[in-house]
Amino acid sequence: MLLWNTVVLAQPVGNGTGSKAGTSSTAAPSLSEQERSERLKQLEAASERLYEHMQQGNAPEALADMDTLIGALEGVSFKGLTSVEGIHALAETIMDTKETLVKAEVQPEEWALSSARLRLAVNSLLHPDKALWQQYYKVMADNLQQMNRARAGGKPAEVRKAFQALQGHYEVIRPAAIIRRPESDINRFESWLSYAGRLSDERTWDEAALKEAISQGGGVLKGLFGRRGDEPVFLPVTGFDSPWYWSGLIGLWIVLALTYTGIRKYRASQTVTAVREQRREEDTRRYRL
Repeated sequence: MLLWNTVVLAQPVGNGTGSKAGTSSTAAPSLSEQERSERLKQLEAASERLYEHMQQGNAPEALADMDTLIGALEGVSFKGLTSVEGIHALAETIMDTKETLVKAEVQPEEWALSSARLRLAVNSLLHPDKALWQQYYKVMADNLQQMNRARAGGKPAEVRKAFQALQGHYEVIRPAAIIRRPESDINRFESWLSYAGRLSDERTWDEAALKEAISQGGGVLKGLFGRRGDEPVFLPVTGFDSPWYWSGLIGLWIVLALTYTGIRKYRASQTVTAVREQRREEDTRRYRL
């Protein structure tokens, strides 16, 4: 609760977008812009060190980094950095990571996941234009492709596996996405994720519904990452589910292109030859005495 109060009390007074805790008389005095900038740099540096030490399973160093990170938050205003939902997401991520740290037994997978989520969240807060979590777009688009290929091949187990990978990647970036993206985009993606999760269950296999859901997923994923609608996610398989069809069709296109090029080259050669012969006859007549 101490961490939660620290983050909430750092809200600017009169925010008007959420909790009124910022008006509390216990709020820390506001920092100057220079002090605020220094604190935010300390926050980022601490999150990066924490990530490295948790990935290595170094508990003493990680606990020290967590104390530094929490100390850097005290009295910091998040005005202009994120929404109230974003602040909540950041606070929850910090608390989850701290709870993971204080457990008696080190669990490498849990440590790796929680530290990655926290690092991405802090990075998203401080680097809106080039945030690290945006790199997951290609990864999650690949998961969607894998779902589509497995669906086209009639392989429910592989569809489920690809969906779980997509869901796992979203869990890593979720706090970072909430910090940066509108709530409507987050809700839309999570609604789609829930729907696709039900359809990808092998016990309720519905290939037609799943095909439609995956098609919709491309647009929803773009919305989550703030991508333009004309940016391709993957080449949809429309009308034919067999990859051999597309391989054959592409091969046919290549053959046709080469044939067409060969015909044009032959015709051009014939034209050049004819012109040369005509010019030879003219030159012969011209220089004949």
